[in-house]
Amino acid sequence: MSQLRTISLRGGDFNVNYYREGTGEHLVFLHSAGGLPTFTAELEALSKRFTVTAPLLPGFGSDGEEHLHEEVQKLVFWGWDLLDALDVERPFLVGHSFGGMLAAEMAATEPRRVRKLVLAAPAGLFMVEHPTPDFFAMTPNALVMAAFHDPQCEAAKALLTPPSDPAAATEAIVARARAMAAAGRFLWPNGDRGLNERLYRIKAPTLLLWGESDRLIPPVYADAFRQLLVGAASVRVQKISAAGHSLFDEQRQAVLDAIVDFWTD
Repeated sequence: MSQLRTISLRGGDFNVNYYREGTGEHLVFLHSAGGLPTFTAELEALSKRFTVTAPLLPGFGSDGEEHLHEEVQKLVFWGWDLLDALDVERPFLVGHSFGGMLAAEMAATEPRRVRKLVLAAPAGLFMVEHPTPDFFAMTPNALVMAAFHDPQCEAAKALLTPPSDPAAATEAIVARARAMAAAGRFLWPNGDRGLNERLYRIKAPTLLLWGESDRLIPPVYADAFRQLLVGAASVRVQKISAAGHSLFDEQRQAVLDAIVDFWTD
């Protein structure tokens, strides 16, 4: 199991915890607002083929979020500063949900630095005719119902089961509160920070991955992203059956196959 490493950015303003494992081309994974508590099974599988770098975003296990001042561009610079410090020049960039929004913003800011781009149910757009729910106001049960195709699956149950150790349970509550506060800087109330005006700048071939049962960011948003990615070398939409917003948890192998096929195509 990969262990967390730490690197300091901007003279200590940010201390970034990150996972790195594997060999080969650089794949950078940007996690969702659910965080990245471990080097997950899907990242472990990808590390058999790529050098996988998976940072914990500010407020999700890395510090310095107070320096971002709720400005998306500062978060984007954080991302590129990190990859510069880690000597990752032209990554295969993969982002899920909140991480998908960040991946898209990074690819729009430095369009020639991204080899290929995978956006898995990315946040960042808001359609009045298809409003996304306010997940900040949801109870844990409601969030699970919206995020999973099968709310009774093991991954869904795990999200609703607190650690049995009281200290660990308290730590989990604090971590969740901090993560929600960090995500809220960029996603509340509807996640729209003007990404729709910048998607045209993306040049990289792009794969849009979506769970067919996603009730947090419905699959109709895949078409909205596709229509705005007018500058991308190619755009592919792939919808995963029997998967909701937590598509990595519910259909891991199908998602991994889609990512690898897209890279090798």
